[in-house]
Amino acid sequence: MGGVGIVVTGGLWYAIHQVPGFAPAVVDGVRAVVGPEPIAWIEDVAYGMADRVNQLRYGTTPPKTFWEEPALPTEETEEDAILPASVTVPVAASERAAPLPFTPPYKKVATAADGTWIPIAHADDRGGDPILWKSVVHPDPRRGFAAVAVVAIDLRAAEIRLVAGTQEPVAVHKLPDELRPGVVPQERTDDLLAAFNGGFKAMHGNYGMMLDGVKFLPPRKRACTIAFHREGGVRIRTWSALKADAPSFTSYRQTPPCLVEQGNLNAGLSESNRNWGSTVSGETIIRRSALGIDETGRFMFYGLGEAVSSETMGRAMKTAGAHDAAQLDVNHAYPRFLLYTHGVAGEPPIAESSLIPDVNFKATEYVTDPSPRDFFYVARRKTAS
Repeated sequence: MGGVGIVVTGGLWYAIHQVPGFAPAVVDGVRAVVGPEPIAWIEDVAYGMADRVNQLRYGTTPPKTFWEEPALPTEETEEDAILPASVTVPVAASERAAPLPFTPPYKKVATAADGTWIPIAHADDRGGDPILWKSVVHPDPRRGFAAVAVVAIDLRAAEIRLVAGTQEPVAVHKLPDELRPGVVPQERTDDLLAAFNGGFKAMHGNYGMMLDGVKFLPPRKRACTIAFHREGGVRIRTWSALKADAPSFTSYRQTPPCLVEQGNLNAGLSESNRNWGSTVSGETIIRRSALGIDETGRFMFYGLGEAVSSETMGRAMKTAGAHDAAQLDVNHAYPRFLLYTHGVAGEPPIAESSLIPDVNFKATEYVTDPSPRDFFYVARRKTAS
């Protein structure tokens, strides 16, 4: 029986990681029949096994990288010298073109890419300063293969919007289908830059959501809340800290307790992963995603981490510059950050690439292929004509 269990568990782990759509369909289906506990146990064993294998496999290899590391300068001049990550320039946030570089938390597992922001180019680049930047953080001193890719989004030039999935989150009351499009609004596709995953399914915590004034699920007071203000701007805080301003919100999406709040890492992260989407033992090291914002409200950060706990995910977001951060969805099948390109005029944009490798996605995802789950999209801000 033990050998059979190992084979079944190993097969499940392989299917979750290699077969598109397997995890969402099969795991949810089996969970509905046998309940959450057996599935949680299998997931815990499978991911625990994967972590042990990775520690043996990558224990002596260089830290994980997602893209080619930036070249180190050879002969610097006063005009082109690159400042080290620990040096900051006293330039007002409104005048900076890029987010501030940061110092990697653990030098022994850092790469040359850690702390350096690289502009993300777009096929339809319209000139001006870059809107999206990427960097990487290695937040776990014991796991060089644990890495978080972070995108910094300049909110002066871009806006982020929430879209309801065709199925999730399940609402308290039946809502019209038009409130669940599952795709980027057609009037915003010409300016679409990127799209990324939303939060947990309703069954996993019943975290609140309101979209354009329509309440899908009521807010929970201890939940971290990504709130969109009527006059513009985004805030991320515990609901109890935002409740007084609720009348000014057009939309919000809630998640488990904030990973980072007012510059401080959540103290509960060091005690257990359970509140942030772990399995039975609370020790699961999995793929996770998060959304944060800097203290000025200028840059929003999306993080996608491989082989991270909720604690190391929070540490990565704080290191990258997030003053407040919420965890989004977890596990291999759901987290994704897709970059879009525009072709022939009048044709919808297509998802050209993923922020990190090993993410299964469709070119039509979030645009012409509706998503069953909620998501966010990033679009260029409309300029006055």
